[in-house]
Parts: sequence; C-alpha cells; structure tokens
Amino acid sequence: MATKNVDPYGNYYFALELIVDGHKTEVAHFMECGGLKSTAEVFEIEEGGLNGRSHKRPGRSSWDNITLRYATSASTFLLEWRDKYLQDKFDTRTKTSGAITLMNNKGDVVRRYEFMNAWPVSWEGPSFNAGSSELAVESLEIAHEGLTIT
Repeated sequence: MATKNVDPYGNYYFALELIVDGHKTEVAHFMECGGLKSTAEVFEIEEGGLNGRSHKRPGRSSWDNITLRYATSASTFLLEWRDKYLQDKFDTRTKTSGAITLMNNKGDVVRRYEFMNAWPVSWEGPSFNAGSSELAVESLEIAHEGLTIT
C-alpha cells in the first residue's frame, strides 16, 4: 500500500486565540512559544521476591505553563488581560479558554493546542539597550488546566 509523502510543518507561524465575549478571537502572533508539555507522576511499587523489576503505575498528570514571547506592539490587549489579575476587581478575573494555532504558509491552521481555564500569571517587559538593533520583546506566561491537541 502506497502512502502519501507529506512534508513536516514548519514551526515559525503561530498565533494565540482567546475566547473574548463568547467568540474565538486571534489576539496576537508570537516569536516563540514554549510549555506545551504534560507530565505524569509515576508510582513505583516494589514487590517482595521480584528483584528483576518493579511495577509502575500512573499518578496525577499536570501541564506546564505556556510561555509566549512577542515583539512589543501598539496593542495593549495582553497587558490589560494581565492587569485584571493585579487589581482587586474579582468580577473581571474570569478564567478563559483559547488556543495556540500552528499555521502553514497559506495561513491555514494545521494544528490547534486548545487550553482550558487559563489566566496570565506573569508578564515581563523588554530589556532595553541603546546599542542594539534587536526588537523589544515581551513575554507572557499563562497557567491553564489542560490541553487538547487537534
């Protein structure tokens, strides 16, 4: 049986979608994205008389925080989202869902990393250097309660 050769996708064109007012909205494109990772605890059970191996059982799973690095722009959407968690306005501090979308060269979504119940836990501003020609880069860290990959 013949299989179709499919080239792997590049990892250079991706965006952040958030559910804003009930609608999926693409809020930004990024330079880097990390933290799309899940790990599980492993319980090791040693059985008496069985010296050649031990039994391993799965424990609780957890998800790393997503870290996004992006060039500073005129948009303040992500800063305003983070600010809601710095103020004592509990009615505006709702967890949201969203996705990191990987796109091909045509702009078609080829993979979605959807996250649930997320909130921004950390923001870092750019490092300034008058002798550099690099972009001013900010980073945002997002905690969430799980990923679904489609």
